[in-house]
Amino acid sequence: MESLKDHFAKINTPEKIDFLQPSFFNVVEKSSDRELNAFLQNIVLNGSENTYVQRLAIERLMDLIFLNKLKPRHALSILIDNWDSKDLSLNTLRIKSLYYLYDYEEKDVIKIYEQYLSSEESELVAEAFFHLGLVNMQLGMASKDKNTSLKALEKSKLEFTSASLAIENRSDAILMSKIISLTINVCNSVTSTLKEGLKEICEILFTIESYSFNFKNGPYYIGFYRVLNSLVNIEEQKPLTWLDFRTGLSSLFKEYASIKDQEIKDKLSLSQLSNSFSEKLKSEFFQPFFALNFSAEKSRITGRLNELPLDSPETIFLQDLLALIDADPKKKITIETLKKQLKLLFPLVSDSTLEELEERYSDENIETKLFKIYKDLSKPSLIQVDDHVLRSCLLMQSNRNYYGNYSEDDRNTFIASMLESAGYLVKDQTRRSKTETGKSAGEIDILIQNIEYQPISIIEALNLESVNKSYIITHINKIFTYDANGLSDNYILVYANVKKFGVFYKNYMDFVKEHDFKYPLITLKEDNILQYTEIRKFTIVHKRNEKEVNMHHVLINLSDSKS
Repeated sequence: MESLKDHFAKINTPEKIDFLQPSFFNVVEKSSDRELNAFLQNIVLNGSENTYVQRLAIERLMDLIFLNKLKPRHALSILIDNWDSKDLSLNTLRIKSLYYLYDYEEKDVIKIYEQYLSSEESELVAEAFFHLGLVNMQLGMASKDKNTSLKALEKSKLEFTSASLAIENRSDAILMSKIISLTINVCNSVTSTLKEGLKEICEILFTIESYSFNFKNGPYYIGFYRVLNSLVNIEEQKPLTWLDFRTGLSSLFKEYASIKDQEIKDKLSLSQLSNSFSEKLKSEFFQPFFALNFSAEKSRITGRLNELPLDSPETIFLQDLLALIDADPKKKITIETLKKQLKLLFPLVSDSTLEELEERYSDENIETKLFKIYKDLSKPSLIQVDDHVLRSCLLMQSNRNYYGNYSEDDRNTFIASMLESAGYLVKDQTRRSKTETGKSAGEIDILIQNIEYQPISIIEALNLESVNKSYIITHINKIFTYDANGLSDNYILVYANVKKFGVFYKNYMDFVKEHDFKYPLITLKEDNILQYTEIRKFTIVHKRNEKEVNMHHVLINLSDSKS
């Protein structure tokens, strides 16, 4: 098969431009991370390549990072380590792109911005000043110390002002300068110009075009106005402590992060994404700017803490995580302590799931990693399905009412109820059936959905007293037939009422392993982590349309006479 690089080298410039726009995201789904990184790097760093093509390559590089298809280190390698372009438009785009990677290489990004300040190109000078202003605005809004916060905000105001002076028509810089100026005044109890300042900001909001203000997408910066107005109200109440302002600044930064997030989403939506990537953008949990900027995450943590009881385990974990982030000398928190707290907070999560999440965020710093793991575990998702399915099976097995010749439908209802209590949306066909004989032959037993109503797994269950081959095949084929989406993980639950469970398990596994199913078997993996004799699990990896999918087989001994 021809590589991306070889294919790209053979086509002309118009075809390259077309390739990097409408059809690119369809290609992405078929390519590895390594191939995509090498492909885009070759274009961006190729001095003989068309400049517009290079710009598109940088844009697609950042798109893939926002979509979590590539890691930030891939972009850092291109934009910092190997950059040598002198082109004005490429360097302008470089400045904008590096801003989103600031948390990963703070010193290097600042150094590059400062180098651009001495450029002969006024556009680059203005762009560098503007993004230095954004960086210091973040630092000011995120700081817990009033003096540190004000110092960063003053610097930010100066940089935004410098950006507006370096080049005409930088309305965004003028807007940000006035926002920061008003914020500083509020924090310093200077109230004489507050209402006039809000009026000026309001006027700019209705004339600015540089942030795509329109009535279709909504006035993003109105959120700024609303929070600034609340800061004015705080000042009028004459608060006694800095903490009141900290809450206001945290809200202000959260509004800012939401604005940047929406800008990124709008940009991605114009990239003519494929269906699977478009679906990602619809999820309320998928927020590109928050994903790349931990200062924004700190604001989110603060917001969550305001919703929680003071003595809850979740509160303690988040407070300790913030203390670690801020290196609070008064509170010594270790990474191991936080990991133990995380385990206590989510007791049903297995070690293997935690290890999988740690691997998923292996490129992050430890604080970001822990918070992202916390976020993933805080909502029902595919990553936890295995733990909750096994937990449900264990709970059913501990209740002897379900032993012997018990109804398959009632057993399924118990499993479905346990999954619902864990937060999943569950469609239990056996529970909804109106016939005396249970569900119709064409219905699956249990469909598990996440909170966005997206299907994430199917469970098909069967009562067995022996290795009934035709019955087993029927149930497995039913999953393959009714799984229209090609889900990555599905389950077969076997409620076994047999005398010799160990023998039954081996015979069942041998039969399934040797059977020729619709989608070919690639490998079979036994779950050796389960330390139980009466529940066994193995997974068969099938190849479905060139993708690997997992069929998990969980066998539960529910015999009255175990042996």
